[in-house]
Amino acid sequence: MLIVGLVTYASIPSVHTTPVVNSQNVWVQNGFPIQASSLVEQPKNITIFSGMNNRLKVNLTVSEPRGTASSVHFELLGMNKSQSCSPSSRPPIVLIDQFVTNQSFNIPLNATGTYCFVFDNQSSQTLKNIEGAVSVFGQTTGTTNAKVRNHS
Repeated sequence: MLIVGLVTYASIPSVHTTPVVNSQNVWVQNGFPIQASSLVEQPKNITIFSGMNNRLKVNLTVSEPRGTASSVHFELLGMNKSQSCSPSSRPPIVLIDQFVTNQSFNIPLNATGTYCFVFDNQSSQTLKNIEGAVSVFGQTTGTTNAKVRNHS
């Protein structure tokens, strides 16, 4: 009975799963100025990784010229097939809409397209500097089978 059990165990394939991760920088900006009383729109074409679970990672830090922490109203919009930040016949999809100082976002991303990064400093009389890093990460799980060999 013991030999039958060992032979059966030896014939069971061993399944190994390993994460597969791809990444791509979309936008890296150091000291991007947003003038007082202004609004800046940055369209970015973002391509997702086919067959993977995609996430957009956004890291933003806002400061004043003296280095003091500050905030700005930030919106991230999915532009529904438009190639710019201008509204098309279909309204944009709002992914983020809030004031930011020093924040990170991790957003599920389902479609390749144009995304608009909006920095609204219209309510401030002070110039703001944006430090930003935006990347797309795609992840899936790879599976390999390794049959256990019997070395009798």
